Amino acid sequence: MAKFIKLFIVVIVIIFFVMVFTSSSGYYEYELNKKANLTQEAIKQFEEDVKEGKEIDVKDYFIVENKDYSNKFSKAGLKISNKIGSLINNWFQFIFNSIGKMVEE
Repeated sequence: MAKFIKLFIVVIVIIFFVMVFTSSSGYYEYELNKKANLTQEAIKQFEEDVKEGKEIDVKDYFIVENKDYSNKFSKAGLKISNKIGSLINNWFQFIFNSIGKMVEE
């Protein structure tokens, strides 16, 4: 048990230092700046299209990044999690219904 606690504390400390490093290196600000630049480019493109009299569709100027990170393991984990949640829900309903019946009698 003591080894587990030591390992847990070490992992927490490592996570903390990684977060401090990412914050101090400016990585997060860099990512935000990239998004702002993309937005500025979309505004410039929109203005050029308006000047040229092109047909304008709002969808052309938004960048939608819907990445699907699912794989066999994540799908299996989701199914297992949903099944466990369903079983726990049914278990609690059974317990509270039983308690309710005992109180009514």
